[in-house]
Amino acid sequence: MSSKNNGLSVSPGTVLSVVCLLLYSAGFIRIELKFNDHDQRLIAVEEVISQMKHGVAHTWNKETSQLNSGKKETNSEIKLHRITRSIANNPTFNNSANMKQALEDVVTSSFKKICQKSGDLKVCPRGLPGPPGRRGRKGSQGIMGPQGPGGKQGVMGPPGRSGKQGINGPPGIRGEKGIKGDIGRPGIPGIKGEPGESISVPKVTIFPASQLTVNESNTAALFCSATGNPAPQLSWVRVDGSLPSNKIKLTSDGLMQIDDVRLEDAGKYKCMASNILGQDENAANLVVQSKPKVSLSFGTSYVERNKNITLPTCHVTGYPPAVITWSKVHGELVQARALSKDGQLSITNAQKKDSGLYKCKATNILGYHSAVTHLSVVELPQFTVRPPGQLKMSTNRNIRVPCQATGDPLPTVTWVKENGELPLGRSKVSVDGTLQVWNTKEEDSGRYTCVAASAEVFRAFSVMKLTVTECGPVGVEDRNTIPDARMTASTYYSNLYYPYYGRLNEDRGNGAWCTKKRTDRTDYLQVDTGAVHSVCAVATQSARIEDIWITSYKVHFSTDGVTWNSYKDNNVEKVFTGNTDRNSIVKHSLSPAVKARFVRFYPVTDYGHPCMRVEIFVLK
Repeated sequence: MSSKNNGLSVSPGTVLSVVCLLLYSAGFIRIELKFNDHDQRLIAVEEVISQMKHGVAHTWNKETSQLNSGKKETNSEIKLHRITRSIANNPTFNNSANMKQALEDVVTSSFKKICQKSGDLKVCPRGLPGPPGRRGRKGSQGIMGPQGPGGKQGVMGPPGRSGKQGINGPPGIRGEKGIKGDIGRPGIPGIKGEPGESISVPKVTIFPASQLTVNESNTAALFCSATGNPAPQLSWVRVDGSLPSNKIKLTSDGLMQIDDVRLEDAGKYKCMASNILGQDENAANLVVQSKPKVSLSFGTSYVERNKNITLPTCHVTGYPPAVITWSKVHGELVQARALSKDGQLSITNAQKKDSGLYKCKATNILGYHSAVTHLSVVELPQFTVRPPGQLKMSTNRNIRVPCQATGDPLPTVTWVKENGELPLGRSKVSVDGTLQVWNTKEEDSGRYTCVAASAEVFRAFSVMKLTVTECGPVGVEDRNTIPDARMTASTYYSNLYYPYYGRLNEDRGNGAWCTKKRTDRTDYLQVDTGAVHSVCAVATQSARIEDIWITSYKVHFSTDGVTWNSYKDNNVEKVFTGNTDRNSIVKHSLSPAVKARFVRFYPVTDYGHPCMRVEIFVLK
């Protein structure tokens, strides 16, 4: 637990101030003592000099009278030594004792030869005054001595240089407050003054009283005055807003001035006055008149033919309110199908001729302003050639899928792949909308959409599912997969050339199917695959033991065995190239694959006789 010092605490500054005062006082006392000592010494010197002058004069007069009486006793030269003051060393008056000794020596040496003793008295006669000596150099200014009794005031020397300002000492302790004096007697009552103005609450008046109308870009000024005692303080505020600080001027006498006034400055302004008794307020409306200003989106606005359309709103600012009118820039506005209301133009049952620019014009007493917007009436795209709903394709194949559409304006046809992109570097969309894919891969499988867009607004879509799989044999070569009963023909040459001998790599009989007649081009070999497949390729082979084969052929397909379709390439029935020797197998891919269960092979040309062995490939 700390102890507290209950004694009087003295700050170091106070101690230092006391020590400095003591040192200054001691210095002043020492200087005063020095000055008193010098004054005493100077007085002593003046007395000695006065006595010396008086004694020398008396002795000189006496001696002179003796010389004039004819005495020659004084043959020896009486040398009168003139008292001279040496100033070489410029002695000071500070050593009074030395000065007095020097004067005594001079007097003794000057008069010791002319002084005579007469009895008990020693008489020194005064000699003749000698010629005045050469004036010595002027001595330095001495210290002004004290004024003697009846003497003249000494000449004051020049003032010395002022010393540097000393450091201010700390302020002293403030003294105690004095005792309050007695209340004096009341004075004489003054003359009664005139009665003052009675105090009152403020009363505000605004000029113009209720409304000020100003044209845009001019200056608006409202003046507020108020009565009341004491004089009320005036201030301006804007109701439901803030004052336009960048261009407003307010004066203490109640003037509010707005330079370069704009529409947004219009509103209600209120003046308020207040004093100690209360407050009052009054308001006036500022109305800003301006030419109309139109704001309208250019568009373009699109509408399908025979549909209704409302053009963008025509926004108008200005005062007084403007009258809005709509017109067609090129051509006439069909009034029977057009309706204008609240700055909007609506057109019903839009037709192609309604396409074009439409102008909105706003007019008031100060002028007018207008703007235009564009309308385009379009016909929806319609496909003229659609892609197939499903397309199966074997790998390493090239495909071409056409897609075409019409419309007004002419639609743009593009392709997109669901959840991905078109095969990079292996695909292309032609100007006519045809999709091409080269060297197909299994990862190309997916949903492809053909998009026909008019003016990038109206779109039509057609979806195709592409399946890319391996193209493998359906199993004609295998009797367990395709039984003999599912291989038939229009005719056959003999029991060595049955239709089921027409399997690829068949070794029964003569190892081939041959037509009965060589010249009948209606003969065919038919294979029932047992189910509808996507046929992606066909292959042929010559007879096993003879140099007879087909050199060209056609293929027909059917899903039900009743309706048949020939395979076409670019809408032309395709003729496939056949064999050129006994052992080689010639395979042809179908692009795109064909949906079929039944396949017929029709010989067209042959070598020796129309004979063949076949295999059918389908997408797995």
